[in-house]
Amino acid sequence: MKMKHAVLMTVGLAMSSLVLSPTPSLATLTDPAIAEDDIVVIGRETTKAAIAEFIKTTIATPKGGRHDGQYARFARPICPKVVGLSPANVEQVEKRMRGVALAADMNVAAEGCDANVFVMVVADGNEAVSMLRKKKSRVFGGLSHPERARIANSGGPAYAWKRIQTGSAETSALQNSDETQKLGPVTEVPIMNSNVKSNVKRTVQQSMTHSFLLLEKDALVDMTTVQIADYAAMRSYIDTRDSGNQTIPRYSILSLFDDVGANEAAPLSVSEMDLVLLSSLYNSPSDVSAKIQSSAMLQRFEKELMSRPDN
Repeated sequence: MKMKHAVLMTVGLAMSSLVLSPTPSLATLTDPAIAEDDIVVIGRETTKAAIAEFIKTTIATPKGGRHDGQYARFARPICPKVVGLSPANVEQVEKRMRGVALAADMNVAAEGCDANVFVMVVADGNEAVSMLRKKKSRVFGGLSHPERARIANSGGPAYAWKRIQTGSAETSALQNSDETQKLGPVTEVPIMNSNVKSNVKRTVQQSMTHSFLLLEKDALVDMTTVQIADYAAMRSYIDTRDSGNQTIPRYSILSLFDDVGANEAAPLSVSEMDLVLLSSLYNSPSDVSAKIQSSAMLQRFEKELMSRPDN
């Protein structure tokens, strides 16, 4: 019951100004493998085709497809909040998540900010998501009921979703703002006009306003806080796709919970490819189609990888 209460209180942060006291998890975490301030990445020789496939495999296909849709990202600085671990581990994971964002050239809010990235360690992910669907349904934003059911029944040990809204590409104002620090009615923003006359640029962008990630504590046993934080950062900062029959490359921290072969080891931290993926997404145009975004991301990938000291 304490864990259920903690989860409800945590998502309550996205709905009001409630103060949360984290409930310690029973998961046994080890000390960070590296200092929290250091982001050490694993390099990898990668072809252009492999980079394009990594982008395609990792980021969710936008609604409307690559020609009409857009990849979503946070328009505002990220502010992570972790619950369900000991206070010491919470501090380490939150600090590391901030470090990953900074290493990827993302904007990070100052300490004491209003959280928009929530990571919760729970006993049973399906039960926790089902409970939130009944008691805190607004945290799912515009997700349909089938989509919410799919999240609950995804099998874990990670359950993730994003609140994504259409916003102005010029001002970042949300078209249908339901600012979650307010419990009042939805605030309607007038239709957004633009002075930009272009067949390529658009007046709108897809903005992630909040990210939610539930991790089952039994799956975290003997993992380091670096592994947990880096995985949480990658799952939270991008709208990751359901892998389906596609396999996330083993060098990516996103493969952390995938089945490990006899001669394989779980990734210890974010890889160079992970960080460049984040950096390329957040430094690509937000007011164009996903097809143009992915092209810009691919160019940044090549530039970043070619600028390495060993090249």
